[in-house]
Amino acid sequence: MSYYHILIEVNDHISTIEQTRDIEIFDIIEIQPYLHSILLPFFNEQLIELEDENLEFKDVLRLEVKQTLLPINDLIEEEQKLLPSDTDVTITAYEIFNNRDLSQDVTTIIFDLLEAIKLDPEA
Repeated sequence: MSYYHILIEVNDHISTIEQTRDIEIFDIIEIQPYLHSILLPFFNEQLIELEDENLEFKDVLRLEVKQTLLPINDLIEEEQKLLPSDTDVTITAYEIFNNRDLSQDVTTIIFDLLEAIKLDPEA
């Protein structure tokens, strides 16, 4: 079984200072609902509807989809165990996503597929 993880970096308009924030959706088993709520709207440069907020396409700086074979917390625990006990380093999801042995970036594959199946409105 595969797990998908959607990472979105957005401009944050809460304060007058330009800031960004990350929205992370981890351990997705069934990607189809996110295809309709996040991936297709992003691909079509439309409003992205999340559970607790809506994102304008122009505010999304980066969107990535990662794939792992285990849930993210299981991978973090396993990697943390491999570190020497006297180490103060804490493994995060981003270390997992940057390790090609543990994670695969499937963003390009998904958007290539969306491009390939894009229906011609005139057909």
